[in-house]
Amino acid sequence: MKKFGIVLFTAIVATLAGPVGAQVAIEPEGMMATVQHLADEKFRGRGIGSPELDQVAAFIATKFESVGLLPGGEPGGSWYQEWVDPDTKIRMRNVVGVLPGRNPELARESVVIGAHYDHLGRKSALKENDGKVHPGADDNASGIAVLLEMASRLTLVANMERPVVFVAFTGEETGRKGSRYFVQHEKRYPVARASGMINLDTVGRLGKGKLIILGAASAKEWGTLFQEAAKPLKLEIAESAQDLDSSDQRSFHEAGVPAVQLFTGPHLDYHRPIDTADKIDGKGLAKIAMLTRAVAFTVANLPAPLTRTSTVAPGAASGPRIDRKVTIGVIPDFTYNEQGVRLGGTQPGGPAEAAGMKQGDIIIQAGTAPISVLRDLSDILKTKQPGDRLPIRFLRNGREMKIELEVKER
Repeated sequence: MKKFGIVLFTAIVATLAGPVGAQVAIEPEGMMATVQHLADEKFRGRGIGSPELDQVAAFIATKFESVGLLPGGEPGGSWYQEWVDPDTKIRMRNVVGVLPGRNPELARESVVIGAHYDHLGRKSALKENDGKVHPGADDNASGIAVLLEMASRLTLVANMERPVVFVAFTGEETGRKGSRYFVQHEKRYPVARASGMINLDTVGRLGKGKLIILGAASAKEWGTLFQEAAKPLKLEIAESAQDLDSSDQRSFHEAGVPAVQLFTGPHLDYHRPIDTADKIDGKGLAKIAMLTRAVAFTVANLPAPLTRTSTVAPGAASGPRIDRKVTIGVIPDFTYNEQGVRLGGTQPGGPAEAAGMKQGDIIIQAGTAPISVLRDLSDILKTKQPGDRLPIRFLRNGREMKIELEVKER
């Protein structure tokens, strides 16, 4: 094991044996109650600009206060970081709580734990579901549930070197607006000096699967850190090198910060009214919470910040998000790190299934563009309109095959 691996392993062992280790067991009941609360129909899908989303923000702020965090929003003791979005003219708010560290020399080298609390409301990604409430239990009531659990657990520990900043982001579903704002405007804990960031997004369906770590290549230590912390939990980890634009860790990558997204994988209920609380795996949430606690505690106490290896240049903020209007109905395998996009499955009735594609196929070309990673395929689909024809080349058991799809409206 390399030197940094030994250091991390030692730190993790100390974590599990130290003050936080005295509270090792985390039970799922509290997190499941949070998921059920946030996914309740009374919040009408937590859509941007809705009074229900403001009620959820207040709920999160109350929880932060109740466990002893300090307000980390606007000066004057607010829990909220507020602004008016220039695109939508909607007033938006991140909810920020802080657990100070004990070392004044590291007071600005924060560890950020984040999760977005907004969802689609009644605006669907699929035309047939428009107008229906989208509960967003997995995306992302599950992430907020783990975030609040972390806030309650880590406040029991009084000896962390670095501060931990807990952020419930708004506007993730409309282009990472909350995390982008936080990265650009946070002053007391400048993001440029953050040691690392953990993003909890869609973590509610672990089951017998692996926990996917997106962005694991953004720091040299992430892989060892997560693998070692997962061993006592008997939790399988899959590190993904996919560089996606889909969640809030990307905003931190753009600022040069090592950041990961914890993710239990795609499913057919994603962005649909059937993403409900009864489908959440409570025992899986408990494992993910224990893993997150160990990793966050370790990073907060390392003698040096994580070694940044992100391929995104610091300050290279991306432009306005361009949403895809179409789909080819594939479910990516996020554990695949070779060339191309391997299918974990196809959506029933979708273009890919109708054309005969199946689990294990590897897309290597769309139109005239080679496909190396999932983002390549997404970028191609952003240029298409419903009804367009799209030639696809793919590998099946090493044999190259070609089909032509008619892309479908999302």
